[in-house]
Amino acid sequence: MHTSVIDLPLKSSEPDTFGITPFKSGLVEFTRNSATPITIALQGEWGSGKTSLMNTLERDLCTDGEYHGVWLNTWEYALMKDAKDALIGILAGLIDGIMVILKQDDTQKKKMLLKLGKVVGNIATNIALTQANKLAENVGNIIADSLSDSGDKSIAALRDELENLISHCIEKDGNTGIIFFIDDLDRIDPPVAVQLLELLKNIFSLKKCIFILAIDYDVVIKGLEPKFGKFCEANEREFRSFFDKIIQLPFSMPVSSYSIDSFLSENLLSIKYLNKNQTQDKELINFLTQSANLTVGNNPRSLKRLLNSLSLIKCINKSRGLQEADEEDAELNLQVNFALVCLQVAHPKIYRMIDQQPGFDKWNEHTSLEFNLKNLTADQITKISKNEEFDETWEQVLFQACDSDLHLRKKALSISRLLNNLKALIVSKKENVGEVVESIISLSSVTSLDAFDKPDIDYHRGTFLKEARKTFIERLKEKLPEVAPLIQTQGKRVQTNAFIKLSEKDWEHWFKLFSRPHEGGIRLSVITDLPILQAATETEAETQLRKLDLWETLVEIRNDYLSMVEGYKYLTTYYLVSKFGYIYKAQYFFDMGLNIDLVSTEEFSNNTNCLDELVQSMAAIYKIRVRLVAIQNMLEGN
Repeated sequence: MHTSVIDLPLKSSEPDTFGITPFKSGLVEFTRNSATPITIALQGEWGSGKTSLMNTLERDLCTDGEYHGVWLNTWEYALMKDAKDALIGILAGLIDGIMVILKQDDTQKKKMLLKLGKVVGNIATNIALTQANKLAENVGNIIADSLSDSGDKSIAALRDELENLISHCIEKDGNTGIIFFIDDLDRIDPPVAVQLLELLKNIFSLKKCIFILAIDYDVVIKGLEPKFGKFCEANEREFRSFFDKIIQLPFSMPVSSYSIDSFLSENLLSIKYLNKNQTQDKELINFLTQSANLTVGNNPRSLKRLLNSLSLIKCINKSRGLQEADEEDAELNLQVNFALVCLQVAHPKIYRMIDQQPGFDKWNEHTSLEFNLKNLTADQITKISKNEEFDETWEQVLFQACDSDLHLRKKALSISRLLNNLKALIVSKKENVGEVVESIISLSSVTSLDAFDKPDIDYHRGTFLKEARKTFIERLKEKLPEVAPLIQTQGKRVQTNAFIKLSEKDWEHWFKLFSRPHEGGIRLSVITDLPILQAATETEAETQLRKLDLWETLVEIRNDYLSMVEGYKYLTTYYLVSKFGYIYKAQYFFDMGLNIDLVSTEEFSNNTNCLDELVQSMAAIYKIRVRLVAIQNMLEGN
């Protein structure tokens, strides 16, 4: 068992954890029987597994002597060098690899380097000297002479010489040919990568030779823009023609076919994020897989970063005592944390918004103002309202946040689906979205880019909430003597939430307490909500209430609540929402709550002013809730 996942290409002997063996086998079979010369491009974004696939091809085609293999990592030659130095270094490295296979002595190597010098005669003498001295002793003067030689500098001379040597070697050894594995072209400067492709096309179009290049087509596009201008629909053909002239077979990495469920199961077990039984839970693995697909995608490098972030979070929070092994809601916390870390890795801007306002399902126009989001046009609102992924107010706020960023704009639909999945999961457990997210998101802050602006305080949530609840019950009995015998704990266990009930019947009158690290301290929230009536929109709710002459009564109650919370010195309204009512699942809710920000757990019991204000507010909210329940009963009786 390890705490991290190594971000290195798979070795040829390692198992296929992504389930793409048929693609690999097909490419091996094609390569084995190809007519030569041929150039194959393994296309895919950085981290998509191109090097791992090349390792497989080398194992299957070169291990038993079927082909000779020459491997060249272009990044190593380009590191800390300018374009010309990198080019000559890469070409000289390829020649050196050929000479090793052909078992040629330094005399032949000097001859090949001499011809290389003639081909690249426009490259500075000191660069050629540097590379020559690395590959063959005392060859510097030979290449220096070649750079000033007015003799034959044709590419054909070098190619013909190499081809003769390769043919002789193959006849002697009985091999099928030579495969050149040219890796990490997408890590070097795009114009240099394009120049190298052009040189390879002309110098190494050799019989009995196969060239396998690891490159992203986007790199080729960037490298050709100085020649063809900015890539657009009008000049797309020119870019494609250049690529097609060099590459006979493009092979796109089959990332969409990667079976990441098995990859995640295996590695989440390895880092102890999941136990053995959980890896067999299809519903759980499906949620985790969907969360990854909708955010980091199938890119192996991004998935490994995700896994390492999860592992670090688990290790740190375990040492801080923020997670208990026997939590009843441990699996929900695990899933929520996974989804949030996925979002953090892929879309930090949206993650930061949720960190600041965890109740994303209640985002509204006030959220837009707070985050200074650009207003949508009337056409945009009309268009997205027809899409079920953006037909709710909070989803339209999300769309606004994504619309200002080109990358996020492309990913807006996926982000909406992730958050809808997260919301559905939490609601299915009869939990409040904002409360659950707020209690869990602090666990992932350690791997956020701005995690240490205000380091999180260490404290045990369960212990703190139990003590807070005990204090509230004692003081509420003093404040509300008429219901003192009814004020007691609701539920036995306290982990991320603690409940107090103020009625004989469960869930008639209640408060929920929860807390989380907040801006270097602790935020304690006390909330309650109540569904008043069935309604699809706030307008519909108002219409129903007006018909029953109850609207003005509710407005009066709402104003009493808002006036109350405005007068407090130490408290802030929960989620900072100014609206007293909101729609959720076709019901019109009244939502009330307050936050108190503490420096430490000790401050809660020592700061009597804060405590007095909070208990006073709870008593007032209870009385407001009694008025609301009376209206609710009237509506149900109607």
